[in-house]
Amino acid sequence: MRTLAIAQQKGGVGKTTSTANLGAGFARQGLRVLVVDCDPQGSLTLALGMDPMEVNSNIGDAMLAGAGVPSCRTSVEGLDLCPATRLLADVEFQLAPKVGRERFLSRTLKQTNGKYDLAILDCPPSLGLLTINCLTAAEAVFVPVTPSLLGTAGLRDLLSTVEEVREGINPDLRVGGVFITFADCRTVAGRRAETELREDLGSLVMETTVGRRIAHEYSAQAGMPVVALEPQSPAAAEYLALADEVLSRVD
Repeated sequence: MRTLAIAQQKGGVGKTTSTANLGAGFARQGLRVLVVDCDPQGSLTLALGMDPMEVNSNIGDAMLAGAGVPSCRTSVEGLDLCPATRLLADVEFQLAPKVGRERFLSRTLKQTNGKYDLAILDCPPSLGLLTINCLTAAEAVFVPVTPSLLGTAGLRDLLSTVEEVREGINPDLRVGGVFITFADCRTVAGRRAETELREDLGSLVMETTVGRRIAHEYSAQAGMPVVALEPQSPAAAEYLALADEVLSRVD
């Protein structure tokens, strides 16, 4: 099983929306996909139609118990979800005093080998122990950014953390790419910000750009990724193209 992390320490950049739609996009290609909500806010759980208040166990419970990943089916064929609850916030405190605290998620995910082709980890918007566990378990991390000064704030810190994890814990980890979300090519400011980001980061920035589209708000209300809800829409086409590009970069 290949494991990817979607990480960004700044909230509101489309991290969870991207995780849900990439998962659905990969499932449409016939892959068996597990998405893991590692964020105590439970946004991915909500985005896939579940209420975090009704979830009995989360990935943190499995990590601490040494158990397998608790997962359930979603409305998208081939896509399973490991949901989150707010109790996940307590896991970092419980992990802190433990030996090898960075590797608990990695050990838990290994118990699913053979069941899935791909796992995608939706990281919390922070650089705490849960995120470090995600980076330790992943072979590649993909980073969503919005083309604005505030959108790229913290990007350097995240990339620095990825490098530290790669050097000290997980030598197989690499940055698969940075992808632009909520782009607005209709404005001069939006086009300039995207151009500057591409000039600054070069080939690290992926070709596919995800635009700011109302379809994502409708899909969130429906509890389904837009790739599944409106597969013929421009919003879905962007994420399907991004899924192809992610796979090409991983391979």
